[in-house]
Amino acid sequence: MTDTHAQVRLCLIRHAQSEANLTKQTLCGQNISCVLTPLGHEQSVLLGKRLKYQNASFDYVLCSTATRAKQTAEIVLKIMDIDFSKVILSSAFLEQSQGNWEGVSRFLCYTSDVMKQMNELHFEFIPPEGESLRMVQKRAIDFLEPYIEQAKQRSLDEKREITIVIFTHANFIRAVLQYYTQSNPRYAWIIGQANTAITEILFYQHGISLVKVNDSAHLLFPIPETSKQS
Repeated sequence: MTDTHAQVRLCLIRHAQSEANLTKQTLCGQNISCVLTPLGHEQSVLLGKRLKYQNASFDYVLCSTATRAKQTAEIVLKIMDIDFSKVILSSAFLEQSQGNWEGVSRFLCYTSDVMKQMNELHFEFIPPEGESLRMVQKRAIDFLEPYIEQAKQRSLDEKREITIVIFTHANFIRAVLQYYTQSNPRYAWIIGQANTAITEILFYQHGISLVKVNDSAHLLFPIPETSKQS
């Protein structure tokens, strides 16, 4: 980066596998108390090892208040030697609320009439007493934008790239991606988000760059214990 242009990296990380991920026939939604599975713990360790191996550093660490996101962050940050007490927790980073549908079978919720509405409304569809992706997007951006602006100023002052990481959820990530890329909201649903996947957006002098989406390579090619340390 140059001395006259700010550069901020936004890193969005989906939580590791949770117990709700094992019951795909049931709508999870926010389900704040849901915990990680044993596999989820292993996935978090692999992510932490990857980030440590890459000498990743975070200037701001933000996290959903859902247990599965906090557990993921705790495991990753411990491996990276980052104090969890520095994490900023907020309900603004929670998953999309499915309202009255949370904990209910998808087959009961997704009737033919509901599917027709979802296909027509897409980003604007609201589950009963729940949230649309647009509503998730608004609460996300309202909370996040001040941090991005603060990070841009800090980047100019310190003449270096500033990194913000958020441990969060799949639909939250989809909503944020749609906002910054201004992509067709119709296709937001099809953006894959694996457990512990990394998505990165770079804010720089020419606008934004979508650096990576749904990167879960650490689950396929884990860093060996004997890797050279920096």
